[in-house]
Amino acid sequence: MSEERLVLEPPDKPLDSDCCGNGCVLCIFDIYNKELEIWKAECELLSKNIANKSHIVAEDINCKTTALHPDKYTEFPIVSVSQETPDILRFRFSVPAQKAIGLSIGQHVIARFKLKNQSTVARQYTPVSPLKTKGYFDLLIKIYTEGRTSQCVKSWQVGDKIEFRASTRSLNYSRNKFDRLLMLCAGTGVAPMCQVISSILEDENDETHLKLLYASKSYKYLMAKNEIDEWSRYWNFSSIFALSQEPEVVNYSYKHGEKIHKGRINKDFVTTHAGGDNSKLLVLVCGPPSFSRDMLKYVKDLGIPESSIHKF
Repeated sequence: MSEERLVLEPPDKPLDSDCCGNGCVLCIFDIYNKELEIWKAECELLSKNIANKSHIVAEDINCKTTALHPDKYTEFPIVSVSQETPDILRFRFSVPAQKAIGLSIGQHVIARFKLKNQSTVARQYTPVSPLKTKGYFDLLIKIYTEGRTSQCVKSWQVGDKIEFRASTRSLNYSRNKFDRLLMLCAGTGVAPMCQVISSILEDENDETHLKLLYASKSYKYLMAKNEIDEWSRYWNFSSIFALSQEPEVVNYSYKHGEKIHKGRINKDFVTTHAGGDNSKLLVLVCGPPSFSRDMLKYVKDLGIPESSIHKF
């Protein structure tokens, strides 16, 4: 396939039904509008014959400031693929010259790639590797049995190169502005929480208490478990796993000190773990649309101001 065709193909427009309606900080239509803007710029450059593909879709990956750019794509090679859970793959991408990826706390990456029908799609992911990590970044991606995008992602192999750019929005977080940070997440919604947690715990001067309420259907489907186990050594971090479909009798053992709640995260559960002075509390929410709607309602019912609630 010619490089010109790769660049000139317009992005797929989402359906109205693809929007969850929960007022996401970065809506799927925000991503599409940005993709359209980039596509138009690429077409203009190509029509003037002033750039080849490497100049159009990729900022120089050896630049001095950052490995990613919000307006241009850069290719990163896959260096490892591993099975994180029964339906989650962990991809590690190499960052040249031992650089950090160059994101801010709460900032995502946008991946652009082709499906088997040759249509171009853009998908938003949050690296779970710490922002200061040099030389690579990790993504956890859920594979849906019937998903056309999932089947494409499932075929990615070591050596394949995927295009990425930085998203334009991040979390407005200030060290010690809040006493407590409550994170409500489900499934792959734990990914942005990982980025926030690692960033805060790496800052020796940040004394914010972090509590992660992580919903999953069962223990074996928990993502980023190794990272969470490592963070549990910190004095200001705690987690509770809410397992909605966990069998009464399991053929595996929970780790010592883990807090397991067999059931869903409901309003009483959130109320219990929010605790204290709401004016000193920051709440982060990420998960499927129905989960996010419920969590946002619960925390608003507690009187937590919208300025202290962030939905990824």
